Amino acid sequence: MYMNFERPLLFGLSGTLVLLIMFISIEHGVYAISISIESPLSNQQVPVGELKISGTSSDNSSAQCQVYVDWNNLKPYQLATPTGSNGSSDFSTWSFTYTSKYHLIQTGLNDLTSKITCLVPPTGPAVTKWFSINVTGSSSPNQTSNVQLPLPTANNKGPSSEGPQTSSPQSETPIDTTNTSSPQSETPIDTTNTSSPQSETPIDTTDTLNSDKIALDLSVEHNPISAGDRQTVSLTASDPVSGNTLDRVFLRLTIKDPSGNIVKDYTDNDGKLEPSFRIDEDVTGAFSVLASASQAGIETTKSMTFVVQ
Repeated sequence: MYMNFERPLLFGLSGTLVLLIMFISIEHGVYAISISIESPLSNQQVPVGELKISGTSSDNSSAQCQVYVDWNNLKPYQLATPTGSNGSSDFSTWSFTYTSKYHLIQTGLNDLTSKITCLVPPTGPAVTKWFSINVTGSSSPNQTSNVQLPLPTANNKGPSSEGPQTSSPQSETPIDTTNTSSPQSETPIDTTNTSSPQSETPIDTTDTLNSDKIALDLSVEHNPISAGDRQTVSLTASDPVSGNTLDRVFLRLTIKDPSGNIVKDYTDNDGKLEPSFRIDEDVTGAFSVLASASQAGIETTKSMTFVVQ
């Protein structure tokens, strides 16, 4: 009777010990992995359209790893091409070309993320690491000027109603200088009830004069959110009467850190924008979100904040 009890107990303890050793090995770096994008450089200006990127990783002949990439968190991830010297499965160096089959580089900021996933022998678990850069797509590759869209404040015009605005010296990320908003939108945006930057309540500054023509729904998935976590911002432009999502409307989302530096900038033309991005682990405070929608000479703006702890 004791033998029948001891045998499964021994097997159970052995299995637990194997798993414990495996996770300790992972924790102490035996299966440490790494990945980086080497070309282009982060914050570099690149031509819109097709773009080839390349990078390195910790993959080697004995590892079971694969490298993937995405654009602005657009899923599914795309498998990169291994270019290492050890054959078709060596991702120690790798490359990927953004084409129309997945997504082309667009005007403005483009968030390019690489991901390495490795299977810890013999049967797992899988470990993953990410590396991201931002590049600015431009139809004028030699253009060097940077612009920054300000958040709406009392007695200010819309974010681009008077042409490109010169960026603050603190802005580290170049933005395309094309003036995409309507020249007719010159209505001051009322921010009388704007709350403190540290408030956890979103700040609503909708341009009420045009909200009866274009209704904007702006929200974030997490507020507050922890530094290093992934945030998702949702923006939808709809008809105020029918509630239907508008098409052929230009949308723009700009995210600023507590110092006022632009960290993300997204655009689209189908009435809905829902990018996701990872928050810097070293920055806390109130991040600002500025949204705008333009169609047929009408522009509506809205802004809010979320708190990173």
